[in-house]
Amino acid sequence: MERRKSAPTPENYARAIISLSRRYSSTSAFPGNNYVGIGEWLLQDRTLLNSAKTEDVDFFASRSEQPHDLVVVYNSGENKWDVQQYSQEQHEAFSVASSVPAGDSGQIVFIRGFISPSWLSAIGSKYNIDPEFFRRHMDFLSASIDRHAYSFPSLASSSNNIFRLCVSTLLHRDDFGGQDLHSQRSDQSTELGTYKIQQLGSTRVRCGDSLVREYSTVCSCFSVVEQWISLCITKTDRGWAVIAWMDQGRPLEKSPPGPWTSHLESKATPLPILQHHHKMAFRTTTNRLDPAANASAEVQQSTSILPLQYDSLIALVDLARRAPQDPLSMCIPLFAHAAFSEVQFLNLMESRIQTQINSIAEGLPADALGTFQYFSNILNRHCQQLKDSIRALCKLAERSSQGSNGVKTESPMQKSAASPGRDMSTHRQISETWTVKNIGSSSSDGAFTAKGLLEDYEQLYIRCLDLSKMCTRGITLAMNKATIEESQKAIEQSGRLKKLTLLATLFIPLSFSSSLFGMNIDLLGQSTKRGKLVESQDWRKGNLQIRTNTYKEGATGTQKQEQEAKRPPDPTTVEKMGVRAARAGNYW
Repeated sequence: MERRKSAPTPENYARAIISLSRRYSSTSAFPGNNYVGIGEWLLQDRTLLNSAKTEDVDFFASRSEQPHDLVVVYNSGENKWDVQQYSQEQHEAFSVASSVPAGDSGQIVFIRGFISPSWLSAIGSKYNIDPEFFRRHMDFLSASIDRHAYSFPSLASSSNNIFRLCVSTLLHRDDFGGQDLHSQRSDQSTELGTYKIQQLGSTRVRCGDSLVREYSTVCSCFSVVEQWISLCITKTDRGWAVIAWMDQGRPLEKSPPGPWTSHLESKATPLPILQHHHKMAFRTTTNRLDPAANASAEVQQSTSILPLQYDSLIALVDLARRAPQDPLSMCIPLFAHAAFSEVQFLNLMESRIQTQINSIAEGLPADALGTFQYFSNILNRHCQQLKDSIRALCKLAERSSQGSNGVKTESPMQKSAASPGRDMSTHRQISETWTVKNIGSSSSDGAFTAKGLLEDYEQLYIRCLDLSKMCTRGITLAMNKATIEESQKAIEQSGRLKKLTLLATLFIPLSFSSSLFGMNIDLLGQSTKRGKLVESQDWRKGNLQIRTNTYKEGATGTQKQEQEAKRPPDPTTVEKMGVRAARAGNYW
């Protein structure tokens, strides 16, 4: 990277960013849509561009009574480090301070938590930092599509001097039971988006406040807070500088609330990030942290202490001689700290995934598929972060090799990309050979050496991929188990239906017969006989009546005949009978 020619003033630095944010695609080949958010944020500080310096209210000043070192600068000297600490009001003193290391030595500048526009302009102008470094760290200001336009992640070559580390903090609490994790995760995702827009994108966040990038609920007992450390390597007039902007500032409970607040209110405790060095038991570090502030913090994070112990930490891990001459050695403690936090995170994820798989063998949980998919998304994000960290290590090692012998070498990541068919063991052999050749061998291959650190990150990347594949196998296992259970239910239902059919075949005729023969047969017979007797009696009565009537009619007819025989004949009747007889004779 080219050396800077002249350092702009903080006001000019801010004006340059604001001017960039007002470039449009219709008027420039380099539009600044993605800088609109940070441009508007800079304009919120009225004192920044006001040359009269009126007594305006600083909206970004923290109202906390606890002291907080917002910016810590380490200048490397011949025998010791020069440490300068600045609070939130001392941005002007920082701008005029002549903190230039001797010779070609370097320095590291720590930013602990959120900063104000005045601080951003002061740091950016003093070290001539590419505004892209600040924009990427404050990506929550470009949340809308018309601002970010899907421009990040950008080309790899645009990040040769801008890197990012992810530090995970595990929060643990007792299992209260009866929690719907699926709905909790969904609500927390919505709350996290609201937190980035309404909290971080406004004046509610103050200087020194801690920021949270991702929050994940692993189970009812554990959750994970993910925070960033953004690194920028820049040239100075007489050397180089590392700018480390950390999300870890004031304690989380004193920073803007988010979805993790309910977890903290339920007495969740952060687990410390445990590191190892073979001399850690025989050496100690200098603590510049205010004891009162440290004791009052409910959520104490190990990462927030790093900037206050960095000189003694470098001495503890045997980097005191190399760190002032090499940006990679200067950044190794930060990379190692992030790697150790990743180890704890992956150990937690492995135990939860294994527990979930074991629960499938006992009986398929209702949320098994959703949990595995949730874990897989988290692990895929961490895989990408580890991949970016490996590339950052290779770029820093390449820069170190150029500074030592002036010869540009090809990094192992570039070689592996050129031959994608190589396996990871071959890739590790290339990394070892390349690291030893360009950085030099070390007496120890621990986590605080370039060679050991690169191997550790490669192993973390492989392990993260394996855990992601483990989640995929868990999803397959859960689906197979669900399919088998559905098949068993179908078989059982078919068997029950068969039994029901057999029972119906037997019992339907039987029930019909039983209902038929279950009638009162005796009463039925008695009623039939009684009916026949009544009919017989009626028939006899009718026959007797007919006979009586016939007898009466017969007797009456005989009497009439006898009377007519005794009566003398009627002359008219005799005449009529004679006429009829005459007619009958003529006819024949």
